[in-house]
Amino acid sequence: MGEHDEKDPDGASLEDEIFAVASSVEVEDASRAEPLIRLRRSPVAVPPRREIGLAAAGFLTFAFVDAVMMWGPLMMSRRPSLMPQMVTLLVLAFGLGGLLAWKVRGPWRPYGFGMMLGWVFLTLVSVGFLTGLPL
Repeated sequence: MGEHDEKDPDGASLEDEIFAVASSVEVEDASRAEPLIRLRRSPVAVPPRREIGLAAAGFLTFAFVDAVMMWGPLMMSRRPSLMPQMVTLLVLAFGLGGLLAWKVRGPWRPYGFGMMLGWVFLTLVSVGFLTGLPL
C-alpha cells in the first residue's frame, strides 16, 4: 500500500470523512442544529375581524359608487368618452382612500385600503372596462 492509502486509527479515511460514507462518521442532524440567524420580529398576525369588516365596507362602497357611475355610459348604444368617470374613480379610490389610509389613520385606515383594493379588483376582473380605463 502507498502512503496515500493510510487510514486513521479509528478506521475512517479522508474520503469517508468528506463524503460521510463510513458508519463510524456521524452526520449532524440538521433539524436539531441551532439556526445561524435568529429573526427578532414576531410572526405576522391575522388582522382583527373589525379591520377586515372595515376593509370590506370600503371595498363595497367603492363597488357601489363604481356601479352607479358606470351604469349610464355602459348602457348607452353610442359610448361617450369614459375619461371623466375614470378620473373620478381614480381620485375616489386612491385620493380619498390614500388620504384615509395614510393621513386620517385610526379606524378609517382599513376602509381606505378597502377602497383602493376595490379599484384594483374591479380593474383586473373587468380588464379596465368597469373603471373606465381605455383599452
